[in-house]
Amino acid sequence: MSLKIESQQAQQLILLESVRTRTAVAPISIVASFLTTILFTPFLVAEEVSWARICLWVFPFFLSTIARTYYSIGVHKDIEAMSQAQLETADKWLRFSSIVNQTLLSTGIWIIYSPTNDTIAIPIFVTMTIVVFTFGAMSNLVSDPKSFRLSIPIPIVQVIVFWVLQGGPGYSIGVAVVSALILIFVVHGRMYQLFCESVLIRYEKDQLLVEVEAEKDKTEVALEAVQAANASKAFFMAAASHDIKQPLYAVGLLTDTLLMKPQPAETIEILEKQRRSIDRMNALFDDLMDVTRFEQGVFEIEVAEFSSEELSQTLADEFETLCVNKNIDWQIDIESVQIRSDLHLLIRLCRNLLSNALAYCSEGGIGCHARVNGSNLCFRIFDSGIGIAPEHQDRVFDQFVRISDQHSDRTGAGLGLTIVSHIRDALGIHLEMQSELGSGTEFTFGIPLAGLDAKEVNQSVLTDEHAE
Repeated sequence: MSLKIESQQAQQLILLESVRTRTAVAPISIVASFLTTILFTPFLVAEEVSWARICLWVFPFFLSTIARTYYSIGVHKDIEAMSQAQLETADKWLRFSSIVNQTLLSTGIWIIYSPTNDTIAIPIFVTMTIVVFTFGAMSNLVSDPKSFRLSIPIPIVQVIVFWVLQGGPGYSIGVAVVSALILIFVVHGRMYQLFCESVLIRYEKDQLLVEVEAEKDKTEVALEAVQAANASKAFFMAAASHDIKQPLYAVGLLTDTLLMKPQPAETIEILEKQRRSIDRMNALFDDLMDVTRFEQGVFEIEVAEFSSEELSQTLADEFETLCVNKNIDWQIDIESVQIRSDLHLLIRLCRNLLSNALAYCSEGGIGCHARVNGSNLCFRIFDSGIGIAPEHQDRVFDQFVRISDQHSDRTGAGLGLTIVSHIRDALGIHLEMQSELGSGTEFTFGIPLAGLDAKEVNQSVLTDEHAE
């Protein structure tokens, strides 16, 4: 056994379970004794054994069994509240009663036997009765080796002595009873070992359950703390959106007003830089607010049917000028069809992917193509930028992750693709990325055509894109 329980504690546990086990089976003993008495009495009467001898054997044994049962019921009822000293006292009284019971049982071999009776059927019958009762007592005393060693030999030894004194065939019967006694002791040793192991294993299991419950309570407390922190974060972001963006909006208006008036060249340059800084700060706040809303689940998806031209025109108006200013090519070619999705979330997804492509592309170009394939309008957003190394591709959707590169003019906080991942999950889009260092990056996904019900959306996206 490799159970990590201190020896004294183990002994206390075994004593508790031993007393519990012996008191639990005591009521069964009285029922078994009563039934056995009813069964063997007719045979003894038929063999002309007097009622006086039968009563002299049965009544003391039966009364002793009743007393043991009555005491056991009381102990078993109060065992959980008993102290160690009370358990030890109960253990001694149960052991004493076992010795008394076995002594009274074994007297039958002398009381029932009649010297004037020539047949050996009666002593053989009594011997078998005693051996059967002894085996039953063994099962009751499995948990207490002391009671077993002190009480079990009493009836067996008396039976052996009786048959040895008879001589002749009695020697053979005596040897058989000795063999039964040896077998009883061997079996009891193994059964007691299993009993101790089961007690300690059950104790460890109970301790583990207590630890699991304690960890569960800790987890629930931690979860409540996290939920409170998330609620605080949501409150803070809502306050930030109102209390910080309003001044930023005012500063932006003042900057735009100053730019509309004649200013020295140096002042115009400063104001333009200030305008760009304000725009970046606004974009950062928007990203933070969007991530918070997605994590808190405080956003609504408004799925509807609309023309892909709305998406195409919005993206063209926004990125054409940006690409011209950066001196790179801009391509947009979206097939005109009716599609079904959330227009605003889809625009945000495409905008973030294209903004990321624009930031990491210093030559060549970026673009967005979309063609009908099966039941989807399949999008391809690409760039000819620096690409993403294989070891970084699993991290690009994590929060605040930016793949640093000297050729990038990216100034954000690394939330653009995180928002893309949230929109992807919200819309049930299957988004794939292919990238090679130095050769650009490509994102592909599908949007269901108009007319599909909600159950067909996710399946059609996966099926058609894999087919492509």
